[in-house]
Amino acid sequence: MNHSLKIKRLLVGVDGSPYGHVAVELGIRMAKEYSCQLVGIDVIDEDETVLANYGVPDEVAVAERKAEVERLRQRAVQSLDWFEQRCQDADVQAIRCKRSGNAAAQILLESQRSDLVVLGRETHFEAESHADSTVDIVLRTTARPVVTVPLSLPVEKNVIVAYDGSRSASQALFAFVALGLGRNRKIHVVSVRSDVDEATAVLSPAFDYLTMHGLESEMHSYSSSEDVDKLLLNLAAEFDAGLLVAGACGHSRFREFLFGSVTKKLIRDSHVPVFLFH
Repeated sequence: MNHSLKIKRLLVGVDGSPYGHVAVELGIRMAKEYSCQLVGIDVIDEDETVLANYGVPDEVAVAERKAEVERLRQRAVQSLDWFEQRCQDADVQAIRCKRSGNAAAQILLESQRSDLVVLGRETHFEAESHADSTVDIVLRTTARPVVTVPLSLPVEKNVIVAYDGSRSASQALFAFVALGLGRNRKIHVVSVRSDVDEATAVLSPAFDYLTMHGLESEMHSYSSSEDVDKLLLNLAAEFDAGLLVAGACGHSRFREFLFGSVTKKLIRDSHVPVFLFH
């Protein structure tokens, strides 16, 4: 029997960008499926210390910064207005959340009131073009699962779970099941080890756990020299997956998976949303 919890509140990053729009669409899809509240957050960094980016804070720099902050404010109003209208059109209960400060810090704070966080794999809360760190900081720090989204959403509902028996992989599987995200989906549990029999042994507890909760699942054991991220993305296409689930793994070929180069490549290249938890 499935005793999964119910998602009651889902937090989605709304930044007016194409990635933000797709994140909202996934949030709406999930809010309708799980009858949960959807909170859209946009963050405006109004800190005057950002003037340091311009060098000496002379009158020109001050004026430029004020104009930049005003553009951010206008963007937040427009993006949250769009979010509210989109949710209204979809008959989804929505709450707009406009915050000031560091984007990652504000998302982390608001995530404490939520069951799940949905972000574009790139976020554009900041005005300047630079290497985005918001998603990375949230993934490293939050106590909630995070789903990162690509530029389009798949229609498929199957799920791939990357599993190596580590504590973090087990936690990710637990969170996925506890939130009820495996209902009415076929779940493909995947492990890569040096030996196929060893991979099968690692997968067995995960398969039993999913079965205990009444979820349809299938084990896939691999001994492969292929890059882990490429293997998973190829399997996502082969199995018609609409979601990929992963955790921070500790002692296998997945050991650098979360927050390492493999995870960054996976988030960057995945054509399906990625559910991450640690």
